[in-house]
Amino acid sequence: MRGYLAVTPQVLSEFLEQGSFLSPHAFVTTRYFFEEFPDVDEEEREFELSLLASAQSRQLQKIANPLGFVLAVDLTSAQTGSESGAEIELLSPILWTQVESLLVSESEEDELTWFASQEIADHLGQWLA
Repeated sequence: MRGYLAVTPQVLSEFLEQGSFLSPHAFVTTRYFFEEFPDVDEEEREFELSLLASAQSRQLQKIANPLGFVLAVDLTSAQTGSESGAEIELLSPILWTQVESLLVSESEEDELTWFASQEIADHLGQWLA
């Protein structure tokens, strides 16, 4: 199951260094979310979920005009708990090997820039600055 985690540059740095990260929840295509958006395809649902995570990332940061950071991760069923709205509870840490990509929102527009997991370390310094 693909999940989207709202993160900050500091969380990204710690996650990369430690190799695991325990997030309380992830945005996923829950039953509720699927019922709310029955006429959109999977790609559109995933885009909407990543925008929700991006908005939450911005809220987590205590700076003016923050970027939104979203990790796309592959979750196992053993890691997931109860659903609430468009989110699912995470019961165990996410491993760095589960990270598929990072999506970054640089403006208020509905646009996300995609970075492969291998590229994150190369760009992290500019995001931490």
